[in-house]
Amino acid sequence: MAKLTVAILGLDRLGVSIALRLRAYVAKGGKHEFELIGYDSRDDYEKPARKLKVFDKVERKPHAAVASADLVVMNLPYEDLRAGYELIAADLRDGVVLLDSAVIKQPSEAWARQLLSAEQHWIGFTAVANAHYLLEPQLGPEHASDDYFHDSAIYLTPSVTSMKEAIDLAVNFSVILGGKPAFLDPAEHDSLTAITEEMAQLLSVAAYSAASRHSAWGDAKRLTNAPFGVQTRYLFTHHPDGLRDEWLANRERLGRAIDDVVAVLRDLRERLAANDEAAVEAFLMKASDEYQDWINRRHKGDWDEHASQRVQVDSSIASSLFGGAISRRLFGDKDGRQ
Repeated sequence: MAKLTVAILGLDRLGVSIALRLRAYVAKGGKHEFELIGYDSRDDYEKPARKLKVFDKVERKPHAAVASADLVVMNLPYEDLRAGYELIAADLRDGVVLLDSAVIKQPSEAWARQLLSAEQHWIGFTAVANAHYLLEPQLGPEHASDDYFHDSAIYLTPSVTSMKEAIDLAVNFSVILGGKPAFLDPAEHDSLTAITEEMAQLLSVAAYSAASRHSAWGDAKRLTNAPFGVQTRYLFTHHPDGLRDEWLANRERLGRAIDDVVAVLRDLRERLAANDEAAVEAFLMKASDEYQDWINRRHKGDWDEHASQRVQVDSSIASSLFGGAISRRLFGDKDGRQ
């Protein structure tokens, strides 16, 4: 049996769902134990997380949260992420494994390479939500659930220097969360999230900006129902500094995604301008058919996986940790001392 101290920095829906899942795992007789430590500087996240009483401790300083941790989930808002690395680096223990949940991984990988020692192990971590929550955009901790990752992919993006022992720990931790671990290269990951994450952010902001600049906005802003609120929600849930830094850090990939969307919009505009009912209908039917195929596969988890992404999972967390600071930290030395 292993006992791990897990620090979760960032107590939004994802962070608290991790804690709830670990508690549920232990309650159902799991053979590993977890001490859970939380941290969040945002009162509207930190206070609800405290009330849930899922953490053994909720610290008020990030360095205090990580000081005893074997595993750190770095889940801070993007605008706070670089500063977060700088604040905790000196207090991380040797052997710690740090899982980074940022939308893009390459900047975090570079910060980790600059600020962490060779005995502190960074791995990118992107958890895909349970398909049952796909159309629920709420981010607050009060919406967390212990099945948030059930039967969905958890993508791990190790750096080229990541130790096998650290990767094994991340893989088995992902399985305990209820996910299906798979691997992506950090650059490939960032190309994909430019399409699926950052493009959604950008279109949200662009839709509001276009509407607010319209000559009729003075009247139109009174006619703002749920569709407009849902579409433009990123200006409510994300800080402009975070969006700015994230977009600029991934600007080449995001730029290509913008070009693709602009091409689709131009095509649709031409069909509308021509009053071509058949062409508009064909556009919508193709999109609808492809959407139905995607969302059905998303709910079933029915994907054609690349062989390189499949992960062989051992039934015991970190079972292959032999030697080094990680093994000593979790299991003691070869003579059994802790």
